[in-house]
Amino acid sequence: MTGWRSWALAAGAIVAICGALLWSIGGGVMVLIFGVLMMVTAVLEPIYGRSGARPLDRRWETTNERFVDPETGKLVTVWFDPQTGERRYVDENASEPPRLT
Repeated sequence: MTGWRSWALAAGAIVAICGALLWSIGGGVMVLIFGVLMMVTAVLEPIYGRSGARPLDRRWETTNERFVDPETGKLVTVWFDPQTGERRYVDENASEPPRLT
């Protein structure tokens, strides 16, 4: 884990430990839950935070935005869904799946 994820995981562990200590003396359940959620988010974000795959749905449009992702060092292209405003950041070197036309 790199960058903010390490910090979020450490902070989540500290919050969870404090919540467990508070819970042992009669409170702090929500603090414990919050700490656990912080840790789960830090662990799962790389999996669910960015899809990395080119959208197959026709409504998605590629933009002219391209940049090097500072975390991975890979060239990324931005895709945009005009219906929802959602943006996806796709690895430019990923194998391209068939487009629906």
